[in-house]
Amino acid sequence: MEQNVSISAELDERHSAANAAFVTRNILAYQDIFSPSLVYQQADGTVIDRGQLMRDVARQFRNLSQARSSYFRESLVAVGDRVSETHVQTAETQATAFGILHRRWRIDRQGDYTWSKSSGVWLIERVKVLSETGFPAGWRIGWRIR
Repeated sequence: MEQNVSISAELDERHSAANAAFVTRNILAYQDIFSPSLVYQQADGTVIDRGQLMRDVARQFRNLSQARSSYFRESLVAVGDRVSETHVQTAETQATAFGILHRRWRIDRQGDYTWSKSSGVWLIERVKVLSETGFPAGWRIGWRIR
């Protein structure tokens, strides 16, 4: 049990790093959360690697003017040098056009994440998205908030 508490705290730090990279739209820092051998299964069953995931995320980052994310861990199981967790992530994003038209989106995603430790650092090596729902969260007209 103590080991799970320690692992949970270490993974929380990695989640914080991922969130900081997401909020600042720093693709290199975001990429560092994932193993080079990542296997990512999207909600529709399509499987992509880390390179494709980063190309997809980089495209999204270029189109966003704001982003934030949070998660809730539903379960955590440690077996040997691997950890599996199921969590629900909520991401809120905003895209801006012409400097004054702001469209907001919310994405709710539930997934199974498998982590492994490499050189003392936890990396996500496998993701299976169980469900993903995206929906508009509103519009705003006005100058960008800085």
